[in-house]
Order: sequence, then C-alpha cells, then structure tokens
Amino acid sequence: MTQRQLVGRTATVIGMVVLAWIVFWFVAHVTEILILLLISAILAAGLGPMVATLERWRLPRGVQLARGVAILLLYLGLFAAIGGVLSMIVVPAVNETAAFVEKLPQLTASVQRWLTEIHRQFPWLPSMTTILQHLPQQLTNVSMYGTTAAGVAVRFARDFAAVVTILVFTFYMLLEGAQMKRSFLALFPVEEHARVSQVLEHIGAKFGGWLRAQMLLSFTVAAIVALGLLLLGMPFPALLGVVAGLGELIPMVGPSLGAAVAILVGLSQPLWRLIAVVAFYVVIMNVEPHVLVPRIMARVVGMSPLLTLVALLSGIKLLGILGGLLAVPIAAALQVIVSEVVSEIQGTSIQTTSEERAAQVQEPRAARPAGHR
Repeated sequence: MTQRQLVGRTATVIGMVVLAWIVFWFVAHVTEILILLLISAILAAGLGPMVATLERWRLPRGVQLARGVAILLLYLGLFAAIGGVLSMIVVPAVNETAAFVEKLPQLTASVQRWLTEIHRQFPWLPSMTTILQHLPQQLTNVSMYGTTAAGVAVRFARDFAAVVTILVFTFYMLLEGAQMKRSFLALFPVEEHARVSQVLEHIGAKFGGWLRAQMLLSFTVAAIVALGLLLLGMPFPALLGVVAGLGELIPMVGPSLGAAVAILVGLSQPLWRLIAVVAFYVVIMNVEPHVLVPRIMARVVGMSPLLTLVALLSGIKLLGILGGLLAVPIAAALQVIVSEVVSEIQGTSIQTTSEERAAQVQEPRAARPAGHR
C-alpha cells in the first residue's frame, strides 16, 4: 500500500466517523420531532380507511367530497366523540369529588379510630393518626402546592402543543400521502419500486391494525370493569368503566389512574366493598398486560404474544410511557422489514442453488462424446 492510498483511506475513515457523529447529533436533537412524526404516521395509517370511506360518499346531485373536506369532517367527528366522553366523565367526577370532600372529616375520623385500634393491638407498628389529623388542613392549604401546580401547568401547555402538532402532521400526511409516497419511492431504483411500495403498504397495515387493537383493548377493559363494578354494587359503574378504558391508552400509568379513581369513589362505600374493588383492580392490572394485550395484539397486528411483551417492556425501559405506547407499532414495522430482507436473502440463495445444480447437470452432458447415446 502506497503512502497516498494510506492517506486516502485514513481520510475516508475519519470522514465516515465525522459523518456518523453529525447524524447522531442531529437525531439526538430532533428526537422529539421524529417521535411526533411517528405518532402522526400511525394515526394517518389508522384514519386513512375512514377518510377513504368519507370520500366515497355522494352528496346530493352526485357531488363528491374533496379529500381535505373529508379529513376535516373526520376530525370534527372525533372531537365531538372525545368531547362527549369527557363530559360523561367530568360532570359526575366533579359531583363525586364535592361529596367526597364533604365526607372527608367523617371518613378521616373513622379511619383514625380504626388505626388507633390497630396500633393498640400491635404497638410495634408506626402510628398514622397524627398524619390523618392534619390531612384536612393539608388538603385545604392550596398555597403549598403552588410550585407543583405551576409545573403541571407548564407541562400541560407543552403536551397540548405536541397534540396540536400531531394533528397538523396527521392532516398533511392524510392529505398528501400519495405524493409523499411517490417522493420516497424516487429514492430507490425503478425496479425496486414495487417491492418498496409493498413494504410500505404492509407497514401501514400494521400501524392501522395496532390502532384498531388499542381501541379494541380499551373497549374490552371498559366493558369488563363496568360489569365487575356493577356486580360489586359500586356507584357510577359505566363511568368508571369509561375511565378505565381511556386509561388503557396510556401504558404503565393509565391502569393505575383508573384504579385510583375507582378507589376514590369506593372510599364512600362500606369497607368490604372497598376491599373488593381493590382486589378486583389488582386482578385487572395483572390480567391486562399479561393476557389481554398480547392476545389482542397477536390477533389484530399479527405479532406473537412473546414479541409483544418483549417490545412493550423494552419500550418502557427505553422511553417510559411514550416508549410503551410506540413499542408495538415499531416492532411490527421492523418485523415487516426483517421478513422482506429474509425473503430476499432466501430467494437469492434458492436461485443461486438452482443455477449451481443446473450447471452441474450440464457439465456431465458436455463431457460425453458426440456419438454416445
């Protein structure tokens, strides 16, 4: 190797390292935007069939809806549905919270007597009566929560801005999806357009399947919780079921929030009912991640239960709640890509083997004399 070749290879390696560092730096600084784009792509894949259905509708005089109008109508319908569900939750929740605050002193006194009796029987246990005595004053002292409330308000504003950004991204993906697909296919050779297009369609189908699976999971949990609480004689069973169903949209934290709301309502009920509600939610919170999620994802998305659990745990470990939300669709997309790569490798291997066998068959024939039969 000459000195010029050595210098050239060294410069190439250094350039590749610098380029890799620039790419890593860029991705690290735009990770949030990439995540918003991924969420928007998943929503666009799930809402695409609904938009196509609205486009096929015929208005009077045979007028067909434009795609942008169909998307706006779908958005309005979704906002109306979300507003109706929130109104079902907020109004009873406010009334129940007011009733709970009124009964708080009586509940505190009852729990305090119970804890005093427990402490009398088991003196080695720590006493909780002092904390309970100051609980009403701490709840009514709003000033001590000022800093926390400000932080929550800032976080809410940031999350609201992210939701608006996702809605805008999704709108343009639905509106210009065909043009974006053609631009992406232009990056590949012409002979690969059909294969890449098929892979993109499969990934979109996986994304749409995951969104439908999430809706099915939420509905299933809502129905189970509502029926169980109805059998236990809890007030507002349908409302608590809706809360539990909506909680399923938030991995890791959502089920706990639904359980907390139900336990809050159960504090005004007899002790045996409160204990039954806690036990019921313990069962639900163990059955949901280990049985319902893998089974529903396997049936709708086409992923094995083991792969679903591994993807969920890995996503939660890497990115927390957001990672748990995006883990399954990302794993499904990777499954499609890996399957296509494996199929390509196997197809090439089979073709090469067939050619080698054909060559081996032709060699003995070519070696025979011309007059030999």
